[in-house]
Amino acid sequence: MAWTREQPRGASFPWYRSHSYAALLIAAGLFAGVSVARYFSDGSGEAIDILYSLPIALLAMSFGLRGGLVGAAVGFSLFAIFELADGAGDIDATGWIARAAGLLLLGVLLGRATDQIRAGQRRALAEQEQRRLLQETAHHQAEALEISDSILQHLVAAKWMVERGRDEDAVEILTSTLETGQRMVADLLPIRHGGFDAQAVEDDPSNRS
Repeated sequence: MAWTREQPRGASFPWYRSHSYAALLIAAGLFAGVSVARYFSDGSGEAIDILYSLPIALLAMSFGLRGGLVGAAVGFSLFAIFELADGAGDIDATGWIARAAGLLLLGVLLGRATDQIRAGQRRALAEQEQRRLLQETAHHQAEALEISDSILQHLVAAKWMVERGRDEDAVEILTSTLETGQRMVADLLPIRHGGFDAQAVEDDPSNRS
């Protein structure tokens, strides 16, 4: 059983879920403390037995259904050990069933609820991430459309100048359009490979003619 789970990015969980080892140690300490109190009790053991629900609840909230089941098994086992060791025999079959059912239901219901809450949080985070990606894609598409419109307008202007015999002005516009388009595309889609970017490639003397 995996007692630690990777938390989803951006998730914020209570301490007993984000620090599972600490929750496990505290639950073990509670089991031990209740057992010691049960051992030294003088006729009040039945009242102390209810305290086994504390570590069971902690395990259920920390690890979900599996944690609740393990906690219920440990709690009932400790109860059974001390009850059989006392040998008083003051608990009948109904008492045994009631205690077993109570601890088991606590672990199952609380653990199941914890799993459902966790699944809901993960679904919400996944939907949030999906919305973020869609917004980012829409933003990039808008920027690409803006670049396309800008280049098209400059090309139309250059064509008009060529038709009017203003070749130098047309070349100047085309050169400016090319530089602007390269800069806008570089800002939109930065290219990096192995730690080297496009600017480093341009600055390499071996790439110059």
